[in-house]
Amino acid sequence: MAFFAALFVASLTLSLPGTTLGVLAVLNVIVGCLIAALSKGGLVGRSRIASPVRDWHPALLMLLAYRESGLFIKADPAHRLDHLFISWDQAILHSRWVEWALDACAPWLQHYLEIFYLLCYPLVPLGFAALYLMRASIVAQREPRGRAVMFDKFWTAVLLATLFCYAVYPAFPLTPPRVLFNDVPGPTVSPLLRHMNLWLLDRLSVQVCLFPSAHAAAVTATALAVRAYRPRLGILFCVAALSVAVATVYGRYHYAADAVAGALVGIVAFAVSSRIHRASPNAGLRVVS
Repeated sequence: MAFFAALFVASLTLSLPGTTLGVLAVLNVIVGCLIAALSKGGLVGRSRIASPVRDWHPALLMLLAYRESGLFIKADPAHRLDHLFISWDQAILHSRWVEWALDACAPWLQHYLEIFYLLCYPLVPLGFAALYLMRASIVAQREPRGRAVMFDKFWTAVLLATLFCYAVYPAFPLTPPRVLFNDVPGPTVSPLLRHMNLWLLDRLSVQVCLFPSAHAAAVTATALAVRAYRPRLGILFCVAALSVAVATVYGRYHYAADAVAGALVGIVAFAVSSRIHRASPNAGLRVVS
């Protein structure tokens, strides 16, 4: 709620059309009312509909936060930060070992990385689904205070990671390296999967490069949250998170600095989430049907 309220207040300083400001205000009021309503234990406890809505709706809030944050984009025509980050990328991507791996494993490595970049979108809901579908007996073993605390730990970590990235990225104006430099390393392979990723970015992205990478932050926090309750499955999510981070750099969707910073944000967000909920002895009193 604080994030969306701050976004609206900050938007008043921008030269936005009245219609845009009106839509923004209405959306954020609806979001605030929804969060407030779903935060009341009585409402959730009495309704079989409110409970799953409460558990799943943060995924939609992430999308709305991303779109609203895009209003604050101000490109740097000098591309100072881009030229700093590209020098680090060139040292990594054109190293002997990376070039050897891309050549030796072509085209399978390239396809693998493009697939995992495509998976960066559903990995968060898939991670939550992995916890949501846990049997009650397993939940009791992993989280004595119940499913509610497990879900809250998950979303606290993921939302802290993503909203932090969205909040700070206007301070780091970057152009996606695929747009500015077009320097995909290694041999050229079939572009089908890449065209799918670019098609999605053209239609859904705000056309900037986030530092830290919200993709890397979100999937890292997701992987750690899943691993806390489902260790074996969590290892697969950790591998997927690492693959997404590497894919963002290989495909020139992000700079390496973005991916590393995003992963660190995800790790810190998970640690903060664990500390918050460990310090909240009454957090598990809500009953989820």
